[in-house]
Amino acid sequence: MIKNGIIILFSCIILTSCYNTLLPIRIPTSSPRIPDNSIKKEIPRYPSNKLFKYYKFTKQKQKQLDLSIPENGFDSLQIRLWFTYPENLYQFGELIELNYKNGQEPVAKYYKLDIFFNPTREYEVINRFKDTTINNPKNGWVDFTNKLMDLKIIELPTISDIKVFQDSVMLDGLFNNTSLTVVTEISTDSYYRYFEYNNFDKYQNIDEVNRMYQFIKYIRENLYMYPIDSNWYKE
Repeated sequence: MIKNGIIILFSCIILTSCYNTLLPIRIPTSSPRIPDNSIKKEIPRYPSNKLFKYYKFTKQKQKQLDLSIPENGFDSLQIRLWFTYPENLYQFGELIELNYKNGQEPVAKYYKLDIFFNPTREYEVINRFKDTTINNPKNGWVDFTNKLMDLKIIELPTISDIKVFQDSVMLDGLFNNTSLTVVTEISTDSYYRYFEYNNFDKYQNIDEVNRMYQFIKYIRENLYMYPIDSNWYKE
């Protein structure tokens, strides 16, 4: 009897740790702490006022990669684009970090990530990563920066704030899909913005979605990112 009890206890410990994705209950991780400082912050939330899940995942990966905290500000412009490919528990991810500093040439860093995703506890663990510094985009920094400004990427709202998604059915469909999601963080010396986009092919007729779609296709080629199947842009 004691032996059976030990076996059951041991099994429960295993199931609630490494393999808790098998459980039907959800045990979420705590929300990240947002720095309290003078930086103006635009961080979207669900109608329930909870932080977006992808914001939580972004802050988890940021900490694991030992990156700076963009909510603390940056001189003069930092842009991070996080690419998430939701497929099962083991996933491929990417990060592009663009750093513009006064009096210096811009610099880009590209990270390829191998991730373990735990849906029941809402966390991502980076098992392996490789980072590369890109000093010169394929078409040069002038062309790159012009594209960034022409498409007004820095000003984009998060996709769920676009008017068409204020319909409850559309909003539900927006969050409940498995398409490629791209999270963008913008940081300057006075403000921080977070926004995310997905379902690019499905919503290309929406101006804001199409602008982000054009930009990520542009940077994939110009920053020598890993070639991906174009089906990742579809739901």
